[in-house]
Amino acid sequence: MKLQTQLKRYARLIIEEGINVKKGQRLVIAIPVELVGFGRMLQETAYEAGAGFVELDYEDEVSAKISYCHADEKRLSTVPESLRMKLMEEQKEGSAFLRIVSSNPDLMKGTDERKIGRIRQARGKALQDLSEYQMKSLGAWCVAAMPNAAWARKVFPKIKNDEQAVEALYEAIFHTVYLDRKGDPVANWKKHQDTIMEHCRIMNEYRFKELYFHNAAGTDLHVPLVDEHIWGGGREFASVTKQWFDPNLPTEEIFTAPHRMKTEGTVVASRPLNLGGTLIENFRFTFHKGKVTAFSAKKGKDALEMLLESDNGARRLGEVALVPFDSNISNLNLLFYNTLFDENAACHLALGASYPTTRTGGDAMREKELRACGMNTSSIHVDFMFGTEDLLCDGITADNRRVPVFRKGNFVF
Repeated sequence: MKLQTQLKRYARLIIEEGINVKKGQRLVIAIPVELVGFGRMLQETAYEAGAGFVELDYEDEVSAKISYCHADEKRLSTVPESLRMKLMEEQKEGSAFLRIVSSNPDLMKGTDERKIGRIRQARGKALQDLSEYQMKSLGAWCVAAMPNAAWARKVFPKIKNDEQAVEALYEAIFHTVYLDRKGDPVANWKKHQDTIMEHCRIMNEYRFKELYFHNAAGTDLHVPLVDEHIWGGGREFASVTKQWFDPNLPTEEIFTAPHRMKTEGTVVASRPLNLGGTLIENFRFTFHKGKVTAFSAKKGKDALEMLLESDNGARRLGEVALVPFDSNISNLNLLFYNTLFDENAACHLALGASYPTTRTGGDAMREKELRACGMNTSSIHVDFMFGTEDLLCDGITADNRRVPVFRKGNFVF
């Protein structure tokens, strides 16, 4: 199928299923400046779907790197009041937010990782009060991706021609969202989402108090869950704007909230973590009473340390996610160097904030109430992967029965 045809199908999937834009709704699209053509295609598709107003916020990560290297740190750490006012206005209006990511995994090589970490930390804290719109699913939001030459060469190092590498990455991305299958792209995606929702239903019926993970790589981890936790995945419902939406395209995960004070043991990452352009490789964490008490990394340790120092909640878990090893993304056997894809190829955990919607009544709770019931609060939420082909996961019931959940990296049901 020709690229232009596939792009139109992709745009329709993002707008109609990812965002599920409402008639008359304002849609804000954050997109790299290099993708102006696709941005306009999304804009037209959104208007055809009934959007009331579509604005494009163009981003330039190369320009951002130049500023990181040369501008004053205090200035870069300060969030302009104009940006805060813009976000407040958009949220008050009930806007939907779409982000198209297309990063160069190696862009930040040679930069001051600690400086960048401090800047991200400061900006995250400054905007934390406005993060609830997405963290609590008050409004619709979605993240999807598009390729670029640098990213494509990283994923396909044996392909020396940029055009061919980009074409290969297009094919991989389209495969992850089922666009390479016959039939209507939205209908195909909804069928996939139904499978995810069925896994959520089964896990919610078990009401496990704890999950136990083990594999040959060294992961030996007990992850107690919060009381009244909810397994989510696939579709989310925006409680204020009253619409279903898909936060991530692609997605293969179901997820819930660990208890912030109770995780015990060691977890070994199975894939690198791309943290804002800094690649962290071969890392592990040890937890005691819910907190990271020791960590190591072969590469990117300074960036990892800065992440853990972000705030009081950064060393605790906010999410545990189950992803079958035998899945549409994992079976590509590719390392995307992009969390949107790599987290959906393997079971993962997230340092930082819990999603309030993963606990009954959590979306109506304040920070103090969330922490009191075991949910984690933080200015960060960073996923890292630990799933492997041999991963075992048992669910522990309230009466201490062990129920197999994963064997050899996959669901048993």
